[in-house]
Amino acid sequence: MILLAHSKISIEIDQNGKKTEREIEISENETYAGLLKKLGINEETVLVFNNKKPVPYDDVIDGGKIQILKVVFDQ
Repeated sequence: MILLAHSKISIEIDQNGKKTEREIEISENETYAGLLKKLGINEETVLVFNNKKPVPYDDVIDGGKIQILKVVFDQ
């Protein structure tokens, strides 16, 4: 049995101009797509940034300051 290393990351979610911060545990080799899935966020409604640079959803999270910007607004 192989145990994966887990770590906690801090993320900022900007939704309709309201910013919230969360801390979430991720596993080693977690992708941004996996993070969004854990958070229950549809990939088609957000942009993800790490250190203010956009990142592809299939990239592995390697630390940094993660920001999730919701681009589809609720009515």
